[in-house]
Amino acid sequence: MKKSLIILSILFTFSGYGQDISSLLDSVNKYIVFDSKKALDFGFQALKLNNTGEVSSDIRDINSSIGSLLFFSKNYTKSIEYFANAIRIHHLIPKSERKHPNVNKPPWVLVGLGNLYYNTNNYEKSIKSYNEAIENFNLYEKSDSLESSDGRFGLNTSESNLALVYTKLENFKQAEFYHKKSLKRREKIGKKASIMFQYMVMIDFYFQFEKEELGLYYFDLAQKLFLNENQNKIIDSEIKIWYAYTLTVYGSHLINKKEFKKALTALNQGKELSIGLVLNLDHMPNIDLELANCLIQLKRYDESEKVLLDGINFSSSDELKIKKYNVLAKLYKIQNKKTALIKIKDSIIKTFQEKEIINFDNIEGQLILNEKEIELYENRLKDYKFITLISIVILISFLLIITLISRYKIQKEKNARLELEKNEFSSKLESKNRELASKANFILQRNEYLKNIKAKLKKSEVNENSFRRIEKEVTELISSEKSYVEFDKIFTNVYPEFYKVLNERHSLSQTYLRLAAYIKMNQTNNEIAKMSGISLRTVETQRYRLSKILNIDASQDLNTYILSV
Repeated sequence: MKKSLIILSILFTFSGYGQDISSLLDSVNKYIVFDSKKALDFGFQALKLNNTGEVSSDIRDINSSIGSLLFFSKNYTKSIEYFANAIRIHHLIPKSERKHPNVNKPPWVLVGLGNLYYNTNNYEKSIKSYNEAIENFNLYEKSDSLESSDGRFGLNTSESNLALVYTKLENFKQAEFYHKKSLKRREKIGKKASIMFQYMVMIDFYFQFEKEELGLYYFDLAQKLFLNENQNKIIDSEIKIWYAYTLTVYGSHLINKKEFKKALTALNQGKELSIGLVLNLDHMPNIDLELANCLIQLKRYDESEKVLLDGINFSSSDELKIKKYNVLAKLYKIQNKKTALIKIKDSIIKTFQEKEIINFDNIEGQLILNEKEIELYENRLKDYKFITLISIVILISFLLIITLISRYKIQKEKNARLELEKNEFSSKLESKNRELASKANFILQRNEYLKNIKAKLKKSEVNENSFRRIEKEVTELISSEKSYVEFDKIFTNVYPEFYKVLNERHSLSQTYLRLAAYIKMNQTNNEIAKMSGISLRTVETQRYRLSKILNIDASQDLNTYILSV
């Protein structure tokens, strides 16, 4: 819930100048909430139009928007790249051409970086990024004696995100401070949808810390706000969205209190409100999940199954699909529907296999590298300005020239040191990746898991034909060539010359090359058998034949020979 709210709290708008690129930026902002793929398409189209490499606020904002969209889709590494581009472009834009000339770094990018740190559990750096964003939002130009609307929205976003970080750190006092501060500003601005959003996150916050009285107090305020707005002929759709999610949070709380009938009423009301609205269910408390759980508790199993099956079709993220599959599995287990349960387990396994594995160590490394690159870039930019200054003042004073050259050399040495630090960190990161790759035993783990499923199936009450079919599918999956191709890619990254050298000395089949690779990784015969999906005796036979092919003397050990390659 907390990570999903922090994602939705960074929805923002930008302004632009160039006619074509500006209209594309408007399109990006139009679809950024409801259709991320379309928004990305508009963003990349705008970057293609900028084939001259022109720098402008629009280009900066488009890079920032693309970075945020990639963050939504959990493509963190590429997200960092576009955030870094936005910072570089910002520094290249002359102050006279900036909408907010006093801003040191684009604050929305700092919010995006804060979210990246939050998602990699680096809360200290996340807090630092949000605070730096607040500092820069406060540097926005003033308008009518109040902050600009974009600046106020940015301050609300940053403070709401800080509240979520402190909630994660279980620091109730600090989290409550930022929630109340953000609510006070939202009420001052007067945008009802923004106030409703803040009510929602505060209701969830107080329920989480078991402050039920405060949670119900803000729920009552949310109800009154909705009923008051609902009297209008045309109610803001954003208010309906946030109130629907508010009802979901409230319904979840009632389920925890085992007040299932009241929970069902609230959740059905939220579901009814959501009809006709485009809700990004992957990034918010999920109405379908809570509704299905409530219906299970009320033993209305058929209704619960329908809600889940309909919801799975609209889930774009693997995480949400897996959550819904797990609730379905729970439902079928209660109903003793073994055939349906097996199908759901297969779907869970398939979704896990297709799910992209996010290496958070890699992301953290990329973030650190990005910081070094930005620091290096800023220093190079200073060098450029410095050289320009030297060219101007050289006509004024020879003594001043010497002084400036001296400072330039010092700055150059700093750049060289930063470059060395960057290279050193890159080397360490590469070493870490190799170490991780060398320990990659995902095939063994997967095969063991599938064998356990086979063992459990033998004990379960499944007819013989179904068992044979499932056993055959699992066996085929164990020996799937796709997994071994992935293994070969990882192995080649760690030992790039191994296969090449072996093939130059001896022409080996794929089976014996793979056996040699397992030996190179110091795997035992038993481990090799499990990874390959074959018997221990077969492994021993293959080792004997490989020794013959390699012409290894009786006095020499196969492992010793392979490890020396």
